[in-house]
Amino acid sequence: MTHLENADGQGQLLIGERLSPVSYRVVAEEADGGLAVRVDLQAPRDWLIKQGFKRRATLVLASGDRVEVVHEDEVDVSDSLAIVLKTERLVYDGGKALLEAFPELRSEGAGEKQPGNASL
Repeated sequence: MTHLENADGQGQLLIGERLSPVSYRVVAEEADGGLAVRVDLQAPRDWLIKQGFKRRATLVLASGDRVEVVHEDEVDVSDSLAIVLKTERLVYDGGKALLEAFPELRSEGAGEKQPGNASL
């Protein structure tokens, strides 16, 4: 896989019926003739437990799309204070579909290789 771009986004984490604002990180790569993205975020352990989080939640992206984020095990008080939640690898056919899902990739790093450029 060839790394293309990193970007930060603002979205909302849906746990049960509650939406809470969160920041997340997007990593875009070329993979298997297409484009792949991984998304991760960090959230405080105690806050997640209070929200009723076990292992899975829904991340509402800046674009409005929804993706599932998971923690490898059920979160409890023995975990570290900052919990990392991740998506599975998300695959897109081309740059247009990728940028529709992750518009934040358009605005990162003016001189860097970007999914919005002709290279995709």
